[in-house]
Amino acid sequence: MMKRTLLIILTLAMTAMVLSGCGASYATNSATVASSSSYDSDFGWYDGYEVEEEAVETSESASGSVYDDSDVEASSRKLIKNRTMDVQTIEYDQFVQDLKSYVSSFGGYIESSSESGNSYYSSSLRYADFTIRIPADHYDEFAEAVGSMATVTYSYEYVNDVTSTYVDIEARLTALTTERDSFLALMEKAETVEEILQIQSYLTDVNYEIESYTARLKSYDDQISYSTFYIYVSEVRRISTEVSNPTVFERIQSNLSDNFYDIGEGFKDAFVWIISAIPYIILVAIPVIVVVIIVRVAVKRSKKKKAENEDNS
Repeated sequence: MMKRTLLIILTLAMTAMVLSGCGASYATNSATVASSSSYDSDFGWYDGYEVEEEAVETSESASGSVYDDSDVEASSRKLIKNRTMDVQTIEYDQFVQDLKSYVSSFGGYIESSSESGNSYYSSSLRYADFTIRIPADHYDEFAEAVGSMATVTYSYEYVNDVTSTYVDIEARLTALTTERDSFLALMEKAETVEEILQIQSYLTDVNYEIESYTARLKSYDDQISYSTFYIYVSEVRRISTEVSNPTVFERIQSNLSDNFYDIGEGFKDAFVWIISAIPYIILVAIPVIVVVIIVRVAVKRSKKKKAENEDNS
């Protein structure tokens, strides 16, 4: 009786896989069914049902995939967009305020941020890092908005096409769901406790795989629907005006301008330091003045005494 039940289980499972593969437009020869009764959790639910794992795990490889995405329209592709931007601004506070306003208006959110700079002991220029999630529909608009608010010194875009992986996982979920339904139908016909426990064991494995693939799809959906921006903003005193392919005269002019600016800033910093250090200068000067006065008085007394001794002699 037990052997007959197991044979029925295998037959139903493999039949479900065949029907699922034939009914789906994206199924290919990478999902096959063979007559085998041994269970193998590493390569499908049975040795006879082999699905190329690399098709699910690797989005870049076309070999072994259960889906051919060569004819997919651009609008239907599953794209994960990321952009890194370094920007400089003189109006740091205004930029941060405008950036947060744009994020809110585009329906995005700030995933993480950090700011550094001013402190009790230092008033150095400030800088900040932002990780921002923006709806994919507003990806280009937001990038243009950031560029209009500050000077972009570096920009890098990375687009990850996960269409093949995404559809492979959907196909795998369809097959697993069909297999689960077959086991549930068979459960109703089980006659012994041993049969029920055996079917429940298979169902546990199938449900675990379904939950795992479902979680991966949700993760992809989140990354696809919301693009990620990594923005590094630094506060500067002067915006660099670099010219592409400058002439010799333009290079000389640019270097002279930078040098004069640095010299001017150096004098300003020195003046500020001297003025701000006056309290410390006074504290150091008072003991020095006292010592100088004492020394001068002592020298005068010594000279006067020496003169009196010479007169008496």
